[in-house]
Amino acid sequence: MSPLEPEKSNPWVKQIEDAIASNSALREGLHDNEAMPLIDWGAERAQQIGQRMAAQATVAPDSEEVAETAYTLGRLMTRITWVVVYRNKKDAAWLTRTFNTINQLSQELYGPDAATLSEAEIADWIATHSQFSNGELVKQLIERLTPAGSEAAPPAPTTPTLPGREDAASPAPGAPTLPGREDASAPAPGTPTLPGREDTASPAPGTLRLPGRDASPPTAPAARTLPGRSDSPPAPENPVPQGDEDHE
Repeated sequence: MSPLEPEKSNPWVKQIEDAIASNSALREGLHDNEAMPLIDWGAERAQQIGQRMAAQATVAPDSEEVAETAYTLGRLMTRITWVVVYRNKKDAAWLTRTFNTINQLSQELYGPDAATLSEAEIADWIATHSQFSNGELVKQLIERLTPAGSEAAPPAPTTPTLPGREDAASPAPGAPTLPGREDASAPAPGTPTLPGREDTASPAPGTLRLPGRDASPPTAPAARTLPGRSDSPPAPENPVPQGDEDHE
């Protein structure tokens, strides 16, 4: 038999929530603003426990089993209230025993992987509780005793593409050429020749001649030309086009 449908767990959740709402001991000694986070936490635990029952059970639990679960949750919440309200009236031994009961009740609800306080945490709480208000201590305890996995992890944000990191290796056909990324190997017709970059072999008709750059350079002294080593000077190092810098 497959697990029960989640909708059928609603009566169990309501039964647990009703048991919490009718238990005045859960908040005895706390002001409304101090008790409300605890009540809300108990309602969340009731919802979680009811959904877990629906997912794990193949037969609906009877009313007595649900009532026992609600009673255990109520006892856990009551003892959280006790250690906060009576922390200045009870000794360390009483507080330690009550915290041990809190751990036991948490394990009864959630099994061996339940959230519990270690001996060091209990000792530290007893030593430092005077530094905090009742409301602060309630919030600290319910946060510590919330079972792992109760809060959904936020989705990972989509990493935006950083400016200047686009893949320019294979531009789409017909894509416009970005400024500073033109192919300098084929200058446009009519482009003025820059100093030192003239083609002295066969200048194009109408090429602009800059002063001092006559078409016929002075004749160099005769020199022996080595095979494969033409007398053309090496092209100067091309500057890095704008926008091509390494942004790593």
